[in-house]
Amino acid sequence: MQEKNTGRRALLRGTAVAATAAVAAPFVGGASAAEAATTSGLPWVGPAGSGATWEVNTTTGAQGAINTALNAVGPQGAVFVAAGTYYVKAPIVLLDKQTLVGAGPLSTLLKAASGFTGGAMVTGTATRMCIRDIGLDAVNLAANGVNLQIATKPTQYGPDPAPWLCRVFVANTTSDGIYLGGAYPGGQREYKLTDCRVEKAGGWAYNLQSSDGFVSGCSAQGGDAGGYLIGGGNTKMWGCKAYGTGSGTAPGPAFKVASSRATIVGCEAQDTYGCGFEVSGRAATLSGCTADSTGVGTTDRYSAGFFVEADVVNIDGCSFQRNGGGASWIGALGMRWALHLSGVPDYLSVRLVSDPDRPAPFQGTVLGAAGSHSSISVLG
Repeated sequence: MQEKNTGRRALLRGTAVAATAAVAAPFVGGASAAEAATTSGLPWVGPAGSGATWEVNTTTGAQGAINTALNAVGPQGAVFVAAGTYYVKAPIVLLDKQTLVGAGPLSTLLKAASGFTGGAMVTGTATRMCIRDIGLDAVNLAANGVNLQIATKPTQYGPDPAPWLCRVFVANTTSDGIYLGGAYPGGQREYKLTDCRVEKAGGWAYNLQSSDGFVSGCSAQGGDAGGYLIGGGNTKMWGCKAYGTGSGTAPGPAFKVASSRATIVGCEAQDTYGCGFEVSGRAATLSGCTADSTGVGTTDRYSAGFFVEADVVNIDGCSFQRNGGGASWIGALGMRWALHLSGVPDYLSVRLVSDPDRPAPFQGTVLGAAGSHSSISVLG
């Protein structure tokens, strides 16, 4: 068992704490970590001997100390985890309106340990949660880095659950890196993802089944299923990028726009085993987006800059295949078509520019046909 800092004991009304965290890296400890936490009024978790409110134990896993801290501060509480590498053996569970704060995504790193049980490293079914400045390495032991699923309407400040992830880095999951959804209509409605990164996910890097979300400045490197699956309605995304997605046997797109009324601005798909942008959601708008050397290169279906199978779609962007071929660093051959239309979608407005200096396997600018209420222009 750990001992809590004496000064903190009175503040937290004598809450009993189990010492259950593990650490294996340099950390901001002692006075510096305490100052960082207390200046912002946050109780904190740190290694044994650091003077943390909740100190860690290398045997049972860091999730115990962090969960104890979250339970102690209660709804609307926040917990700071000092810099260091901490090993977890089960999920960290967020409560209603709570905030989990690290020293930075490359400074505070939570890693799944051998024997990890549970689906996600960080999870929760409450509302209005916030996770920021923290890194999550699943080490191919945990399914997700973050999995937040909402089943009920918020009791306060409704109706939107609205979680916020900021500067959260996720790596090496066996399934989706970050998953947002739930049985409540719209799932994590009005969620916000800013400056996050997912790499080497076993499923989608980002599986966003919630609606009315805002996604900005995020990146995906890898993702066996693809980069971003945008499943909820009315999602707004800008300044995001995905590359290295999919595989030779299961081509995955950089962006799968399955949401109705999604707006995607200034995003880039580069060097993928699937199409750059796949649009299957009605009334989507893509503006200023770039597809660069996207596609496995051996089939038309998975080798386009933009693949469209939905009606009422507006696209304005560019697609090109670089000299020397496709994503040779992952083994993909690259783009065959700038625009691939599937199933004769209608009410399309498409304006694309495709570099005329294109090496193989480029076949042409447009494959397929649109309905009679459409306007299609691809220069190149």
